[in-house]
Amino acid sequence: MSSSQSALPPNMQISVLVFMRSLATPLVLYADNANQLYDEIKQLIRAANPQTPKLIEKQGVGPLKKVAFLDTEISGVAMQLEPMFGQR
Repeated sequence: MSSSQSALPPNMQISVLVFMRSLATPLVLYADNANQLYDEIKQLIRAANPQTPKLIEKQGVGPLKKVAFLDTEISGVAMQLEPMFGQR
């Protein structure tokens, strides 16, 4: 776990929620450094160009091991504190 997440209460973790235009529920991504992933997704949103969509591929450390999506489909991003059950 990164130092930015070391102040978390025991048995809690931070997930990054990626909201997609074509999905009703967000993608839930777990990463060793959730803050860095959150900032990376924000930058993708800022740089997205509808005329030149880019395929983004991310690896996760949770149940979702690998995901790919177009940068132009991202509608938002959030971080969420949640209980951790078992190991990732």
